[in-house]
Amino acid sequence: MKTPPIKIDKEGRWFYQGEEITHRKTYLLYCRSLTRDESGRMILRVGREECPVEAEDAPFVVTTIEFVPAGPGKEEILWITLNDETREKLNPETLRIAPDHVPYCQVRKGLFEARFSRNAYQIMAPHIQLDEKENRFFLPLNGKKYFL
Repeated sequence: MKTPPIKIDKEGRWFYQGEEITHRKTYLLYCRSLTRDESGRMILRVGREECPVEAEDAPFVVTTIEFVPAGPGKEEILWITLNDETREKLNPETLRIAPDHVPYCQVRKGLFEARFSRNAYQIMAPHIQLDEKENRFFLPLNGKKYFL
């Protein structure tokens, strides 16, 4: 099978035939136009045009995370910002830590995985606790433990 001309590196940078896509509007369009075909393969779909995309790791990067404290009668919310400058509510049930100690979560309604940047991880790290009984780390949120 032919190697796709578009690749995404583990930092969320896009490349076309080995050259980094640095034009901001093109980069954002491509990030926001990434989808999956019927077989689950990642593709870039702009209008009627489609092109397969290869990702070195997760195709998205969590660049920052914002803890919004619970108000009266409300739950605490975690907002994440992705490398395409979109924000979405973090689903803490999808958090996981890879063997190389990098956190990941599901984004875009579970369609893709996102790798946490160092910055996002440093914002989240002070909130992570150790359950000594289970000997596992977790993120406490709204009275629940989300194990990593």
